[in-house]
Amino acid sequence: IKPPENVDVFMVAPKAPGVKLRETYLEGFGTPALVAVYQDYTGKCEALALEIAKALGCTRAGVIKTTFKDETESDIIGEQCVLVGGIMELIKKGFEVLVEEGYPPELAYFEACNELKLIVDLIYQGGLINMLLNVSETARYGGLLMGSKVIDEHVKENMKNVAKKVKSGEFTRIWIEEYKQGCPNLNKMLNEVKDHLLENTGKTIRKMSGLEK
Repeated sequence: IKPPENVDVFMVAPKAPGVKLRETYLEGFGTPALVAVYQDYTGKCEALALEIAKALGCTRAGVIKTTFKDETESDIIGEQCVLVGGIMELIKKGFEVLVEEGYPPELAYFEACNELKLIVDLIYQGGLINMLLNVSETARYGGLLMGSKVIDEHVKENMKNVAKKVKSGEFTRIWIEEYKQGCPNLNKMLNEVKDHLLENTGKTIRKMSGLEK
């Protein structure tokens, strides 16, 4: 994308999905955001970006200056390694191991997926230490002892390979080609997730809990 020279080019990137952004706005708060200026034609570009961030409620939670490059790359790397790809596969593999070890799928779902929200909420509220200090002593010790044996240096190397593909533009090229073809691989992968035992078990649990009709 090459913008014309006579326009301001900036970005306001709330660090939350749109639904959460709207929810926190209606609560009178907001989500943190990143602001970047690529081209300041008027000399007022940054001020305008901050005003838009303020209108979204983001300045109440905090705004950090960045660049288009850093925001875009870190966002995609984070999504693939942790927030979407990484956490999804960790949940699936944990669920599969529990089921393969002979535990009922419903029990496996609670342990590998359902309780995750409680843990993430503790991290969100006060960091990793807050989470560790608010779980049982057994969970604390076991997690610290074994966590790095599960998510080891080999996993970190895999993450670095993902980062390389993002920074080199390889992922962008793959995604553009996938989109041009009508997203056949994306649809195939989505269907595989839909058909996973974890998903079917989750529906049962959510209905039991009143979260899903």
